[in-house]
Amino acid sequence: MNDVNFNSPDPINNAPKSNLQMPVKPMHKNEENSVLKIFLIIFSIFLVILSFSIIYSLVSKTQGTGEIVTNEQVGTISVNASSTVYVTPDEASVSIGIETSGASMEEASLENDRKAENIINKVQVEGVLKENIKIIEYSIEPQYQKQTIGVDLKQYPEGKIIISSYKIKEVIQIKMPVEKVEVVIKTALEASATTISDLKFEVKDRESYVESARVDAVNKAREKAESIAQSLNVKLSNPVNYSDNDYDSIYGRGGAGSLAITDAISKNEITINTYITYSIKK
Repeated sequence: MNDVNFNSPDPINNAPKSNLQMPVKPMHKNEENSVLKIFLIIFSIFLVILSFSIIYSLVSKTQGTGEIVTNEQVGTISVNASSTVYVTPDEASVSIGIETSGASMEEASLENDRKAENIINKVQVEGVLKENIKIIEYSIEPQYQKQTIGVDLKQYPEGKIIISSYKIKEVIQIKMPVEKVEVVIKTALEASATTISDLKFEVKDRESYVESARVDAVNKAREKAESIAQSLNVKLSNPVNYSDNDYDSIYGRGGAGSLAITDAISKNEITINTYITYSIKK
């Protein structure tokens, strides 16, 4: 039997330990400078944004329409004014409807074309220009019915649905001077027109009337702003903001008992609203 010495030194745990360590990469001076520069740039941007925010909060105030806005650096006066012109329409348009039926589509189409051509030719004789006549609607409608004669009622116990005829609808729009409205409508009806609709009276040179109203409204707004400035003991400067809008409405009607269409034409009322902001001289 061999003797075992338990007090002998442990060959693993008692092995000599190494003094080796992982190398640490030193930070170079250039890298330290780069980090510092980035920090300074970010900090500078923050200061600039903060400065602008403080300045804006000190000098800005909410400005609303019709208000006087002042602070230590700027001042404005906002006003609005309107102007209206009354114009008798000089141009009219009307829609002439034609409706034609036929046993076949070809038959209905030929008859409808004959009616339309007849209307167009006759209104041209009355002085309507060809370029002021155009077709704005055209439709073909098959007409259906149940057929029981000559039909297999076992297959179609309630009758077979068939096309019995065709209906064609056409609408012609005609523009003309106001004084020709009555004669054009009468001529179209005599030439087989079935409906008269969408009769409108318009101003041919509308923009010139809008411009006239705009000039008047701007002058009124300027006078109002000057009056306010005088009350405040300040002097008005140049406009810094401008906007406007215009709209039409009907004003009045023809005389009582008027039978003619042209005698009962309403006047067009063209109104423009202007909104102007003026600065105040320092």
